[in-house]
Order: sequence, then structure tokens, then C-alpha cells
Amino acid sequence: MRNKPEMIGAAPKVEAATAAAAVPAAYPDAEPAEASEHALASIAPNVGAAYASPPTSERGSLMTDASVEVRHGDTASSKLNVETLRATHKVTFEAPTAVINGPAEKNLCQQLFPCILDERSFVSFGEIKRYTVLVDMNLFVYADATDPTPLYTIPIGSLEAVEENSDRPHVYSHTVSPEANTGLPFANKSKPSLKTVLLLDGKGKIAFQITFDKLETDDEVVAKFVTAMQSAKAKESTKRREA
Repeated sequence: MRNKPEMIGAAPKVEAATAAAAVPAAYPDAEPAEASEHALASIAPNVGAAYASPPTSERGSLMTDASVEVRHGDTASSKLNVETLRATHKVTFEAPTAVINGPAEKNLCQQLFPCILDERSFVSFGEIKRYTVLVDMNLFVYADATDPTPLYTIPIGSLEAVEENSDRPHVYSHTVSPEANTGLPFANKSKPSLKTVLLLDGKGKIAFQITFDKLETDDEVVAKFVTAMQSAKAKESTKRREA
């Protein structure tokens, strides 16, 4: 006789294994740092200017202020809003401006064949619009006049303010808000209401480009800014001689 096959019983139900959550290692509690007190109306001491090398991304340098290496976010100036600066009665100039850090980038071909390949770099005024306040030897740069803190400050001691000739602009400057149909493709010019001042370092290179819109200020805004910078530097020079 054929033996009957034995029935195999069903496998017992096994519960899924669960992994216990990892317990983070304990760290010693760190005591919070005590904030130092600073007088809001005091101005940070003057220091020599430091400039960033031309950024690798031209557009990035225009859209952000991350590449600026001039007293960016220092503790003393970070508490100074525009109203606080005005309260010191030391403000010699303030106005809405467009600010560019450093010169326009030029590749090797543009440097070797400027007459053929040197199309000017340009950007709109609104993209780089700031509010600037000059106090003693420091130019405070805000994103807006109502901001609680400046983006950065520019020591002007080693800088020379030079008004740019709009008909013969500096080869390494930017054209701000170019007007349409100004002639040749490479001859783009800013619209007539915009005037530019170049802040040149000791080697004559562009450290910063400051552009004003006369429609937002007045016809004499460039002369006022250049005079204010020259006056501040003359006073500082007199102080050093008398010290």
C-alpha cells in the first residue's frame, strides 16, 4: 500500500523585528556667550580698506554682497541704523545709490582685442540699489534706508572718488541701466539721469562703483558726494598731522 503523505504544518507567525531608536550621545551643556555692550551712537574706529579680488561670477558679485571683504558685519557697526548715524550729527552725505563691488571681469580675448570683443558689462539700477551714508571716514551701505543694520561699511581712507565720463567710461566699469539704441552694439550707455563715481584704490583700479540717479536725488549729487569724501579725507589728514 502507498503511504499517505504527511501534512506539513503551517510555519509559525514571526513578528517583525524592530530596531530601537539610536540614543544620541550626551554632550556637556554649553553656556551661552555673553553679549558685549556697545554704545549705539559710537562709530567704529577707522581701519585700512581691504578689497576682494574680482569675483569668479560677475553676476553673483552684483546680486549679492557676500564677496565684499570690507568690515562686513563687524559688531560695532552692525547696530548702527541710519537714524542712529544721523543722531551723531556727523553725516556729511547720504543718498540712494547703486553699488558695485570691484571691476567688470574681462576674459583674455577681451583684453587682447578690446576694439572687437570688448562688449561692456551691464546691470540694471534696481538690481544693485542701496542706500549709502558717509560718516567721517566710513561709507555705510544699507539695502534700504529703513534697515536696522548696514550690509557693510567701506573705509574711504585709501580711495579716490572720480566722476566717470559717460561718453568715455572706464574700460572696467559697468554700464548701469543702459538706454536702448545708443549706436554700435558695444557702445551701450547708461540713461541720461544716471551718473557714476568710481572709487579707485592706490593703483588706480576700481574698488567700488557708485551710481546715482539724479531723478531720485538732485543734479548736484555727484559733486556733493565727491566733495564730502574729499573733505572727510582732508580733516583726517589734519588730525594726523596735529596728533
